[in-house]
Amino acid sequence: MNQSVKRIDVKGPHGTWSYETPNWADRFPITIGDTYRHGGVSQEPYKSLNLAFHVGDEPKYVRENRAIVAEYLGVEPERISCGNQVHGLKAVEITEDLVGAGALGEDTAIADCDAVFTKLPNVPLFLFTADCVAVGIYDAKHHAIATVHAGWRGAIGHLPVLTIETMKEAYGTEFKDCYIYLGPSIGPESFEVDVELGKRFELAWRGMTDRSVADIVNYPGDKLDKAYINLWNFIAEGLMVNGVPKENIAIGGTDTVTDKDCYSYRRESGKTGRMALFGMLQER
Repeated sequence: MNQSVKRIDVKGPHGTWSYETPNWADRFPITIGDTYRHGGVSQEPYKSLNLAFHVGDEPKYVRENRAIVAEYLGVEPERISCGNQVHGLKAVEITEDLVGAGALGEDTAIADCDAVFTKLPNVPLFLFTADCVAVGIYDAKHHAIATVHAGWRGAIGHLPVLTIETMKEAYGTEFKDCYIYLGPSIGPESFEVDVELGKRFELAWRGMTDRSVADIVNYPGDKLDKAYINLWNFIAEGLMVNGVPKENIAIGGTDTVTDKDCYSYRRESGKTGRMALFGMLQER
């Protein structure tokens, strides 16, 4: 965990649950964080604070786990709003008529949606991951918030950038006014891919920055058929070249593959739960 973030422990009805939050959030009327896996009611292999319906867990356990987080946020679980993530590039505004989308079941989540944003207070936006990068965005000028699902497809497709551009159309959001948080996700020493994908990232990196390719792709000498990708640097650089100040970006640095407090799709061979990045505006 880097110094730009901190861990918050919360006493819950089923033990302590925890989340990571960026230090910059203390300055604003928002609550934002990324949950760890403990303190819930789900059974193996989802034990215990699984917050996603789509992984095969008992829905009643997911609802109870979501209620734990909602209680901490001071809202009803029915106000949780989220999309049906498909590794796409679609960002959707949560307006009054969409509040509660996906709150109590997967069937009501916003279809084909990997980023949601809103200006509505007391509406928790949820985003689910177990290795992909969860990106939180706060527009401090317009008091708007977004949660973005950035696996490698969302990263290479610049979904965090596209989300801010969509927020600009809706609210007037500018990159320079945004604060960014990258939550626990697969780290640069764990994200092993084939050379073909490594070259795609290398090409995309060269297209947006003159920094060394070594900052984003590593080709180890003893594994010439493999590459390692630094999604954190790639996402942060894409935001910075568009105008987000470097000092406004908090990268947690927690590698989900190696940290047993996290769910990891790769480590657990696909059968696991999901953590949630939550973001909620308070009244101001």
